[in-house]
Amino acid sequence: MSDPNEAQYLAIREEAEAAAGPVSSLRVRARGYLDLYHQSNGVCVFALVAANGALWASWYLICAKLAAMVFACTDPTVRMSPRTRYRQFAAYVMVLKDINKLVMLETYVLVHTIQRLGVEVAIAKGIPADLAHDYAKAMTAQRPRPTILRDLYHRHFLWEQERVVSTKLEEGFAVFTWPFMSQLCQRPWVWFGYFRPGKSMNFRNFTDQAERVEKGLIAYDRAVAMGLERIARLSAARIKIYPGRAAFLKRPAHGIAEPSSIGQGR
Repeated sequence: MSDPNEAQYLAIREEAEAAAGPVSSLRVRARGYLDLYHQSNGVCVFALVAANGALWASWYLICAKLAAMVFACTDPTVRMSPRTRYRQFAAYVMVLKDINKLVMLETYVLVHTIQRLGVEVAIAKGIPADLAHDYAKAMTAQRPRPTILRDLYHRHFLWEQERVVSTKLEEGFAVFTWPFMSQLCQRPWVWFGYFRPGKSMNFRNFTDQAERVEKGLIAYDRAVAMGLERIARLSAARIKIYPGRAAFLKRPAHGIAEPSSIGQGR
């Protein structure tokens, strides 16, 4: 006899794939992350911050590609053909986009498995027990305390770093043997749409997990200071102005928040 929970769980994973879109489509995932924030009743602030991360990366990586094309032809520090240099950089960019998609998939699965199948099923599928229980409580609470939301964000961020991000980043840099561009990529300049002018986050070592977590908490605290619902409205407006390929993809129908619903529910 088939397990109805398993069938529903597989359906959730299929929905997650549709919401995440193709690996290259960062703005599709920005929309998906923003939807997740609303579907979680404003509890999954990780998704809201990640939506802004995807929006930032969608233009930053284009600028980086243009720079890489120039540097591939002009860097005199290594004996490597321009084509090989650029291919290495392009492969690294695809690693970043693949990480972004994997994190989006698992965040979607986390939120919807807890909401639709319950905590025990979520735990059985590999979601940490403490994270599953605390998300379930927060998503059904009328107004979770700010300290609870920050703690959930921190633990969710750490889980994704340990589960996906750190290993894939290290593997991506291990085969990035063009020293000049690899070193530049270790020090990205990060500026989300809700950061104040002159308040970018500049990395010293992007493969350092502790530094990524530190910067992730800075991004969270700045979001809270500006107002989460205000950021959600501004993010939705940015996506609406330039949706990327999102307009041509069919998104899952379950629980998708339309722009008119932003700011409601919490």
